[in-house]
Amino acid sequence: MLSCRDLLIRQGEKVLWQNLSFSLRPGERLGLSTPSGSGKTTLGRVLAGWQKPLSGEVLVDGKPLANCGYCPVQLVPQHPELTFNPWRSIADSLQDFWSPDAEMMARLHIAPEWLTRHPGQLSGGELARLALLRALDPRTRFLIADEITAQLDPATQRDVWTFLLELCQRRALGMVVISHQKALVTQVCSSLLVE
Repeated sequence: MLSCRDLLIRQGEKVLWQNLSFSLRPGERLGLSTPSGSGKTTLGRVLAGWQKPLSGEVLVDGKPLANCGYCPVQLVPQHPELTFNPWRSIADSLQDFWSPDAEMMARLHIAPEWLTRHPGQLSGGELARLALLRALDPRTRFLIADEITAQLDPATQRDVWTFLLELCQRRALGMVVISHQKALVTQVCSSLLVE
């Protein structure tokens, strides 16, 4: 179970989240669709351990996130290009994590030749799918998905979400879905987190 207790998150002097507590069970999907600037992305970074809250804690099965070894909570950020080393091929970057199979790549509409390229040779939508692929390491138990399909055409968006929902069920993968598209969040999530 992924839990947060009494989180206080600020950006400068602005309080984004205060006294925030919730739990996410394996396989559960929690949606977050609040106005721009309300702290959705920052909360995602805190849940994945990329940023510390001012107070409170994030726990996995009752243990602090920092003590979990391989981080079982993976974030796919809305700007995936910032998470790839521009000097390394995509294949080299992926091998630091795991080696995905051809079926998963096909389900995410990832062409095998993309793996030989460097990040600067790929579009934002291509990098978003590659960042998602990287985060779906078999050890990942909870996925923080921040606007992961915003750069994709509607048909590819539908295919990616269909695959992710199947994966959530098959692997009991918990997911926090962050999106400005309230209809998407309502459709794919079992519950919503509101401010």
